Amino acid sequence: MSDWKFPLVPAPAAGETQRGHVDWGDDVLTGWDWPYIAVHGAQPGPAVLVTAGVHGSEYSSIDATVRLAAGLDAREVRGQVLCLPLVNPPAFWQRSAYVCPVDGVNPNRVFPGNPAGSFSERLAWHLMQRGIRHADAFFDLHGGDIAEALVPFTQFEMRGDAAVDAQSRAMAEAFGLPVMVALHPGNSPISGPAYAVAARHGVPAIIAEAGDRGVCDAAAVERLLEGARNALRALGVLAGGARAMPPPVVCEGFVWVRARRAGFFRPAVAVGDTVARGTGLGSIGDFFGAVREEVVSPVDGRILFLVVSSAIAETGLICGIGAEQGERAG
Repeated sequence: MSDWKFPLVPAPAAGETQRGHVDWGDDVLTGWDWPYIAVHGAQPGPAVLVTAGVHGSEYSSIDATVRLAAGLDAREVRGQVLCLPLVNPPAFWQRSAYVCPVDGVNPNRVFPGNPAGSFSERLAWHLMQRGIRHADAFFDLHGGDIAEALVPFTQFEMRGDAAVDAQSRAMAEAFGLPVMVALHPGNSPISGPAYAVAARHGVPAIIAEAGDRGVCDAAAVERLLEGARNALRALGVLAGGARAMPPPVVCEGFVWVRARRAGFFRPAVAVGDTVARGTGLGSIGDFFGAVREEVVSPVDGRILFLVVSSAIAETGLICGIGAEQGERAG
């Protein structure tokens, strides 16, 4: 009997790699191809799930996962690695930011999903039940979407389980990105992201972000690729042990700032800037030269992502600020 842990895809033989497309077994999830690369190591070890393309326009993360999978030799791997480089193919092919165009839903807001729900909810449910819950570790690779500039960072949620929290932190540190966001439960600006729901089910999990503005950036791809390889070394999946990385700036709060009024956004800051509470982040104007709203920072912190599109809807997202203290979203 095979010891392959992921029922999402057929089991490769030990020491072999298998490539194909996921069959979700769900009549709603049809009409698209979901590529997978399943690496069954010749030696026993942890089962690691790597996903990208949950947001289909975050191209650097997709390319990094493709390259990671292509470079894994099953004869040298200890354990199992399942790579899903394109979780949201409708968004990729239709160049859709944030949401799946089939149902207009952001897949990374609906985990653990719903087996009787919409396209994205069903996708999240199957991925959770047949993939994430069976993993010993989970990396979800992302980046700034089409309208976002971004500082590379990792993020995980602490659950109060010492072993899970320590493993998630070790994986985040191994990625070597300049900022690490370590959130306490209830201190996240969003609900339903895959990495946080995974942690709630006892699976050490992180999100790693690099790249932005709808560009597949070679430097961002390399950062994610080398980070994932180092995290696999930290887990013992790859030989050699993790390389020491410079310590990241640690944030325990992540505040997402939204506009109250719709209009033309003129930013007054740049991604990566440090800001104090009350700092002007930019203004929302109308089309007759009047200012509708001055947007200010509600916390002290560093701007980890910034919307660079001038078009801001009512309650539209402006930026995400990493705060060293665990301040809640405003």
